[in-house]
Amino acid sequence: MRVAVAGLGWWGKQIISCLVKSPRFEVLHGVDPSPLEGALDFLSGLGVAYAADLDAVLADEAVEGVILATPHRLHEAQCLSVLGAGKELFCEKPLAMDAAGAARIIAACQQAGKVLGIGHERRYEPGFEQVRKLLEDGTLGRPLLFEANISHDLFRGIDRSNWRLDPRHAPAGMMTATGIHQTDLCVAFLGTPVEVRAQTSSLIFEPPATDFVTVSLRFGSGARGTITLLSCTPYYGRVTLFGDKGWVEVASEGNVDQGKPTLVTVCTGTNAPRTVTTHHPTDTVTANFEAWAAAVAGERPYRFTNAQLLDNIRLFEAIVASAGQNGATIPL
Repeated sequence: MRVAVAGLGWWGKQIISCLVKSPRFEVLHGVDPSPLEGALDFLSGLGVAYAADLDAVLADEAVEGVILATPHRLHEAQCLSVLGAGKELFCEKPLAMDAAGAARIIAACQQAGKVLGIGHERRYEPGFEQVRKLLEDGTLGRPLLFEANISHDLFRGIDRSNWRLDPRHAPAGMMTATGIHQTDLCVAFLGTPVEVRAQTSSLIFEPPATDFVTVSLRFGSGARGTITLLSCTPYYGRVTLFGDKGWVEVASEGNVDQGKPTLVTVCTGTNAPRTVTTHHPTDTVTANFEAWAAAVAGERPYRFTNAQLLDNIRLFEAIVASAGQNGATIPL
């Protein structure tokens, strides 16, 4: 697939670095109206053309698909423009800032007959693949509780004016950067959400930037979820899924780009021996892109259903609303 990547920040460059190594993609353009220092040299070194204007790229018949790694509030309008131009669409998370926007994108994708790609590569991590199999084969029994704490201090050193700390682009602290991956896993493992409570705080950061988020979730099945995020402490990453027959813990020793292992511990009974599996990092970003490309080519279904994509943004919108009301219960 011949593609353009819009957004040449750190993550946009990470995406391009993955795609140029994949036989499924040819990156024609990197797009950014205000590229950061070094971005143009980066493109030149990979033989990728630079474009300042997304509309110009959409008018290029050689471009078959567009990958959006742009500020979050731009996603909805840009997604609709990409689809309106007849291009394949992959959007980094979050898909939109609210459920109505996500629904418009999904409807436009369906009308255009396109497969909507989404940047939730954590589903492809070996540790979470193991969790999925334990759920599917009944080892854990009925899922009861998803519990996660994914925290890091990567945002402490960035300029306070950065859009990643701007509540307009990144409301509820780390939700758009990290938490939305956890809610994606929740809807994949636990199903449809029905209720949310959330609170945020500025423990270290200067308001309006927030560095603490806590979320409580309830699902239609009766299962619960709790998610805690801190953006002012060294990396910590742990997710545990509890069922009525056992539990599984996924503990990562470092952020995805640090190349550190993940330990998966499984317990299936009080007196049963616990098993521990070590998973070394794999290129989940490329795995997600190639799965999307395979779905576009009609080879196999994409892992993310439209209902799951919409439920995740419904959760995100409700978390932001609840946090803005100091932890009020928000029904979905």
